[in-house]
Amino acid sequence: MPLVPERAGTENLQPLGTAGLSTQLWLAPTGLKTEKPPTSVSLSDQGLVQVLEASVIALEPGKPYVLALSGEASGGGVLEPLQTFMTNPAGSAIVNAIGPIRQIVRSEGNTQRRYLVIAPGTIGNLGAPVQVQSE
Repeated sequence: MPLVPERAGTENLQPLGTAGLSTQLWLAPTGLKTEKPPTSVSLSDQGLVQVLEASVIALEPGKPYVLALSGEASGGGVLEPLQTFMTNPAGSAIVNAIGPIRQIVRSEGNTQRRYLVIAPGTIGNLGAPVQVQSE
């Protein structure tokens, strides 16, 4: 008996629930107000954790950077590293991280709100942020 195309394989499908939730954030150069920030960040919910994927551009080519969290919107204060990365010859990179990131950057629950930033250097030797989360 042939399968009916519009019903084939749909009997076991369920809504995505929390796995279908996604949040978009943007990072812009510090001290500059830009109409379209260069770095886009997507947070996809996977239940207890989120998958962060950042499409980073407008950085120095071939240099090490750290995607981190700051307690201040300006990027100042102590930085908590999330992921290190190296830019390609065009000054861009795709950066991935996994963790309870949404709760932290949205200040859900009892956690203090933090902001995503990109700082040059390595975990042991961070410079001042060059891109910060824009509102």
